[in-house]
Amino acid sequence: MADVQIASLKKVGVPSTYVLPSAAEFVLKCVNADFDGSGAAGTYLPCVTLVSDSGHVIARAVDQNVSVGAGGDAEVSWFRGVRRRAGAAAIPDCALLGSANGDTTLTIPLTAAVPRDGLLYYVFCAATIGNDTDNNSADTAVVDSGGHGPWATTAGLGFPPKPVIGLTRQRDGAPGPATTAIVGAGCRACAAGDLGIGATITVTFGSLFPLLFHTAGLAIWQRAFFEGIQNNGSVRYGEGDSHPDFGASLTELSWDADYGPGIEHADKDALMITAMGAYPPVSGFVPFNGTKIGEIASGSVSIAAACAEVPVGDVPDMGGTWPAGAQFLMGNFQLSWPRVYS
Repeated sequence: MADVQIASLKKVGVPSTYVLPSAAEFVLKCVNADFDGSGAAGTYLPCVTLVSDSGHVIARAVDQNVSVGAGGDAEVSWFRGVRRRAGAAAIPDCALLGSANGDTTLTIPLTAAVPRDGLLYYVFCAATIGNDTDNNSADTAVVDSGGHGPWATTAGLGFPPKPVIGLTRQRDGAPGPATTAIVGAGCRACAAGDLGIGATITVTFGSLFPLLFHTAGLAIWQRAFFEGIQNNGSVRYGEGDSHPDFGASLTELSWDADYGPGIEHADKDALMITAMGAYPPVSGFVPFNGTKIGEIASGSVSIAAACAEVPVGDVPDMGGTWPAGAQFLMGNFQLSWPRVYS
């Protein structure tokens, strides 16, 4: 027998009841109803309830996650297999995986696993506190507990150009112990899960005065390929800013203020990562562009990192602000090739 539609076209209050005639038999395939919510004082859930001839509820079809706002109308259908489609989860551009303090050896334990294929950074600030002539101090080697690589560092960029943040140094001539400090990073291509919780990234630094050397670092995953994006015609390294050498403020780094507006721009759509260090450590960094991914200010220096989407031709200010002043500030950035479909 062909399907027969049962229609009740009257406007009635809820709950609206349809009584099946005693001589009828049917298999319920679907129900559609129009709801006039003009009298609803609060949100409501559209529902179909099946009641047996004995007055007992035998089925109730309602989605607790699909509500209609107060005063709202709705046309709702119920049928076998219907379910709310889960929304696609947004994939972040960057994620903090771990942080640590160290000396000439900085070991960062991961508190989160590498979530997807992409780019894995270590971002650091390092200071020689008590001697400002340690001008060659830098990261010299890096390994991770999974034995992955190769890692690209400022000293071994390789080609095609990799998205490494170049070193930015600031020497201290102000009151207090003579100090020199740097901000920098290294990176490698990564695959989902190639390092898990408890894995480590260990960075070794060279220093003329290892007993005076202090480091702070972050491990950051970025949804990008292992390739830098050109800005102003080339993949730049060492396009950093520092205070007091290049600006007077010790609560703000601003490329626009220190070098002029629009000094950098992406030649293609890019993801930007920034590294911002302070000595003595200051927490609470707020970036001008993008979102702060992580920060550690528990040691002798602080490091904060932010991530931002930079469409082609945009001219972001890579800096940001701290809520309190430091003796000096250092910052740098890099642009990478975003992963769109993975």
